[in-house]
Amino acid sequence: MGLPTDITTSRSAAYKLLGIQLVIAVVVALLLRIYSGVGPAYSALMGGLIFILPNAYFTHCAFRGNVQKSPHLLVRLFYMGEAGKLVLTVVLFILGFVLLESLQVMILFMMYIAMIMINLAGLFWYGIYRQKYQDKNQ
Repeated sequence: MGLPTDITTSRSAAYKLLGIQLVIAVVVALLLRIYSGVGPAYSALMGGLIFILPNAYFTHCAFRGNVQKSPHLLVRLFYMGEAGKLVLTVVLFILGFVLLESLQVMILFMMYIAMIMINLAGLFWYGIYRQKYQDKNQ
């Protein structure tokens, strides 16, 4: 199969980060369910999913194209993914506020912000890891 390209390693890292975020969101929701009840657990899970699902959509769109075949298609897929991500985020926030009767807004937003921080930390770590890997192979 050959050496992994930048795009395949980036795709793999993006999906791993989404998986890590999903596990964290579920674990936090389960802990809140045990210690605080159903309302906080659903709120935390919803906050995590509001961040994770749109980012999964973006990741899927962004890594569908092949940069060697059509760089213009890749840019278009990024824009489509980002637009879809924004729409999905708004729709999921609306659904969360409308459907969850025992929604605790503070917990929902705290979990959403925690997912943003985890995402930034993951991107930072991946950048450092990638730089060390490139330095080692030069």
